[in-house]
Amino acid sequence: MKKVSVIIPTYNRADKIVSSVRSVLEQSYRDFDLIIVDDASSDDTDNVVKNIGDDRIVYHKLNVNSGPAGARNAGVNLANTELIAFHDSDDKWLPNKLEKQMNYISGHPDVSMVYGKIRFIVGDESFVLPGAETKGDLDGYIYPWLLARNTIGTPAILCKKESFIEAGGFDGSLRCLEDWEFILRFSKKFRIGYIDEVLVDSFDSAGSVSWNTGGAFYEARCKMIAMHKAEMMKYGIFDQMVMDIFGKAERAGLLSQVQQMLMGYLKYYNA
Repeated sequence: MKKVSVIIPTYNRADKIVSSVRSVLEQSYRDFDLIIVDDASSDDTDNVVKNIGDDRIVYHKLNVNSGPAGARNAGVNLANTELIAFHDSDDKWLPNKLEKQMNYISGHPDVSMVYGKIRFIVGDESFVLPGAETKGDLDGYIYPWLLARNTIGTPAILCKKESFIEAGGFDGSLRCLEDWEFILRFSKKFRIGYIDEVLVDSFDSAGSVSWNTGGAFYEARCKMIAMHKAEMMKYGIFDQMVMDIFGKAERAGLLSQVQQMLMGYLKYYNA
């Protein structure tokens, strides 16, 4: 099988990154390098990583904070392998995550990405995505399904580097939902495989990207709706997506601002 480059973007996670890195280093599939992109952290991340002491680790620190999208793209640029996987610095991979994905993609040459379930752990509670209640297109050409549903988490994917590049990588202008936005563009071009098992444990913590439900969320969502308007109209979900984002904005007291934002993006992308 082929070598994999695993990319972890991190920002001020010195207190959490060791367990995340260990979950990669202890994978049953051993042929990989681990590229840690430090997104201009101000804490002790560099020394923490150096003290792990594994020659598979490549540590690269950015001079300017670029956000998760920019850091992941920087990691891909450093990768010298045909396959890449992404991880987050406060999550953990299950021990056979890479092995299961490598076996799958080796047996399905027509697939450019394979993903699995993520178990989200919040305090004493947890839920799995995609959940048992999820009924729909979880593999194949699943772009229409993903237009309305964010069901693929970045730490759960393995993909071909050439396909990642052809899809355009992550949008560095986004500070929220950059994973969903990237997956939409990727799924529009390529076939995706699915492993119906939990591969990743994700831990929500204050300051993590998943907690960002402010302006960055609405900007990303409005941009995505505008970019994919034609396809959403084709599949009859455009009005539903607009009403959904407006409903969230109204509850947050931001309806007028989000309406103006969406109109601006619609004008820009559909001129």
